Amino acid sequence: MKFRSALTLSLLLSACGQADDPGSKSADTVAATKPGTTQSTGLSSAYLEGQWCHTHNIMGDERSDEMLSYIFSQDGTLLYQNNPTTEIDRPGTYVIEGRNLKIKPTLAFFNMELESMSQDEFILKMAYGKMYWSRGACKPTVQ
Repeated sequence: MKFRSALTLSLLLSACGQADDPGSKSADTVAATKPGTTQSTGLSSAYLEGQWCHTHNIMGDERSDEMLSYIFSQDGTLLYQNNPTTEIDRPGTYVIEGRNLKIKPTLAFFNMELESMSQDEFILKMAYGKMYWSRGACKPTVQ
């Protein structure tokens, strides 16, 4: 799939640079609406704290299973894994700016805007599709 190749390339390129100083920016609250309600909630460092699984992307009619784990800390730092079979030991940072979540270095090239969220899931819109996240460890996919 072309997206998977583009994501891999952007991961490799972004790994060449250094992540921002985690203490240099604060994580602001992002207003969002839960699907099916008008209740406003907020994406914040407190909400993100802990382990999350980037489960998949949907671009048009195509689904790309990712199953990559991230561990977010409230101070703006995170750990992530390069692929589903590696340890969650790669350092990075994240910043919430307006409705956007920026994750460096892994997803630094993507403008990701919050579309919806619930207690244990959120969806980010990208230029060509959506990224789906679930709270907790990634579960192995059955093939």
